[in-house]
Amino acid sequence: MISKAVIKQVRALHLKKFREQSGLFLAEGPKIVHELLRSKGWKVSDLFALPSWTPPPGPALPNINIVSEKELEQLSGLQHPNKVLAIVEIPKSLHQISNIPSEGLYLVLDQIQDPGNLGTIIRIADWFGISGLFCSADTVDCFNSKVVQASMGSIFRIPVHYGSLPDLLVKNSEGPKLPVFGTHLNGDNIFQANLSDKGLIIMGNEGRGVNPLLKPFINKSLLIPSKSICGDGADSLNVAIATGIVCAEFFSRTTGNK
Repeated sequence: MISKAVIKQVRALHLKKFREQSGLFLAEGPKIVHELLRSKGWKVSDLFALPSWTPPPGPALPNINIVSEKELEQLSGLQHPNKVLAIVEIPKSLHQISNIPSEGLYLVLDQIQDPGNLGTIIRIADWFGISGLFCSADTVDCFNSKVVQASMGSIFRIPVHYGSLPDLLVKNSEGPKLPVFGTHLNGDNIFQANLSDKGLIIMGNEGRGVNPLLKPFINKSLLIPSKSICGDGADSLNVAIATGIVCAEFFSRTTGNK
C-alpha cells in the first residue's frame, strides 16, 4: 500500500512547475514504459505497476512498487490507467539550445500549444528520421504527460531542445548556414520544390502560423497545395498533419523513395 504523501508527490508531476522543481516526469502504459526501458540515456527512479504487468526482458529494473487498480488510478493522469507508471529523470541537456548543427534535418517548432500536436510531431519526427526538434520557450513542455502519451515512446529517441528561436536562426546564419524552410500560403508547391537532406524546417503556431520574427530567416517558403482552396473545403491543416506531410515529402525526395 502506498502512502498519501507518495500519491501527492506523483500527482504533482502532472503540473509543469513541479516537474521543473523536481526534475522528474511521468510515463504511463506498457507500450511507453517498455520503450522507455529499452532506450539509452534515461534514468527511471520508480515504477508503479499492477501485479498483472509483465516487465520486458533486459537489464535489472529500478524499484517496482506493486499497486492496486485503485492506487494506480490515484497516481495516473489518464482516464483509464493502464498497468504501469514510471517516474523518469529529465535530462538537463534536452532543455538547452547550445551548438548549432552543421548536418541533419531538424524541425523548428514555434509556439506549439497543444500537447497532442507536439506528441504527434515527435512521433512523426521519429518515423521519418528527423535529427531533432528545436522548440520556442513558449512551446508546450515535451514532458507534459499528454505529450509523452501522444509520442507513443518516440520522446525517448528524438532530441528535443528549448530556447530562443531567433537566436538559433541568427547563429545558423552566421555559422553552419543550414537552409531554412518554412510553410507559407505564398510558398512554392512542396511537391515540386527543390528540397534538401539537411536544414531547419519551421512549423508555426496552430492559429497564427510562423512568427513574423522568424520569417526573414526563411530561405525557402513551401506550400502544401489544397484542391479545395477555391471552394468550401478546409482552409488550413492541423500543424501535426502539416508536419507529417512536410516530413514525408522531404523523406521521399531526399532518399529516392518517391
